[in-house]
Amino acid sequence: MESLKKIWSEKYLIQWYDTDLNGQLKMSAIANYLQESAWKHANHLGFGYEETRKRNEFWVIVSLMIRMNDNPEWGQTITVETWPKGIDRLFAFRDFKIMDAGGAVIGAATSTWMILDQDTRRPKSVDIVKPVLHMASNHDGLEGNPPLLMPLQEITHAETRQVRFSEVDQNGHVNNIRYIDWCLDALSSDWHRKHRIRTLVINYLSEVRGDETMEISSGPGREQSHYIQGTRESDRKVIFRTRVDLRI
Repeated sequence: MESLKKIWSEKYLIQWYDTDLNGQLKMSAIANYLQESAWKHANHLGFGYEETRKRNEFWVIVSLMIRMNDNPEWGQTITVETWPKGIDRLFAFRDFKIMDAGGAVIGAATSTWMILDQDTRRPKSVDIVKPVLHMASNHDGLEGNPPLLMPLQEITHAETRQVRFSEVDQNGHVNNIRYIDWCLDALSSDWHRKHRIRTLVINYLSEVRGDETMEISSGPGREQSHYIQGTRESDRKVIFRTRVDLRI
């Protein structure tokens, strides 16, 4: 029998399609690597996709904070380490560490998750994790949990976009990585040429279905920060809020 691993380690070779116009790994691609590692570890520990599917449930990410001290580039290899940090009522917590090929830590992340009922879309207990809670660690990738973001106060740019087929996953809603791409798209190519994102925080507030229309709004936050939020046009419900902090 395979012994259970407290910390899951996965290597990723950075592909061309995961880099931006500067040749550096996109924040959305980093988030994808993190979640791929999280899914593999959850499956290994017995509370992943197949197990939740048997219970007519599925995992959703509630919030994510990524902080990068360096921007890896196309062709480089990075290692993602991840571990569960425990549960609190309806929430489960998981952290990450990102290292370059030499083992130097170049980034970290923290995340919050929930389980939803496949039919009702309502939250359920995360008791599926309890049998392996002894595998949880109190080690922090980033101190604390992702912060709760306040509503966007000043809108300097807004655009609409309709959800397309390629953006919807097997659970019937927009894949959460797409929200990060929408946020990156809300900032111009010229902005991306001149700036590097150090920290990205995103709160996922509701799901979006195929063919719905979203309004993506952006505006300034505190110094060296920008806020982006997505609002569903049909009912004006805020779907997500994001803050990006620049590297100074």
